[in-house]
Amino acid sequence: MSADGWPEFLVHSERFTALYSELPALEGLVLRSVHLGPYGPAVTLRVELPRFPDLAPQDWTEAGCDRFEAQIEFLAVEDLRMRGVPHSTVVDIEFGSRVRTPERRIRIAVSGPQVALGFTAHALKVGRLNAYRSGTEGPYTARRWFVSPLDRRLHQGVLPPTTAKVFYERA
Repeated sequence: MSADGWPEFLVHSERFTALYSELPALEGLVLRSVHLGPYGPAVTLRVELPRFPDLAPQDWTEAGCDRFEAQIEFLAVEDLRMRGVPHSTVVDIEFGSRVRTPERRIRIAVSGPQVALGFTAHALKVGRLNAYRSGTEGPYTARRWFVSPLDRRLHQGVLPPTTAKVFYERA
């Protein structure tokens, strides 16, 4: 299946889809972290997208933001295989053939020079949307502008550490 067909598997991702006039391909993503959810089961990827949203909120553009991160959460994951270290490596997410089961499932491959993940999933959602300005600060310490009012209030412009379960367990 073409990577262009991935939006058909999106659920509860209206805030994400509202940021783009045309959703980007899931190619050339900077993989910041991988979280294996203990409930569900789920796999959550925190990624930086290569293309900044063309319909970004006004406060992002006024602040000079030029980088966009999101969490892509794959739901009802089965047959997970992982190789390598997922630390700031560039990856592509490919959607393979549908798996013949009573429920709708798709094969997913996340691949890059330092990491590879393979699994099947029922659906995916995109959340924890935030932007930052590149420059002297690195991607882990730069001030963040969050889409979600709850994230804005809880995190106050700071990206939580990867041990913060509230932030990383659900997109």
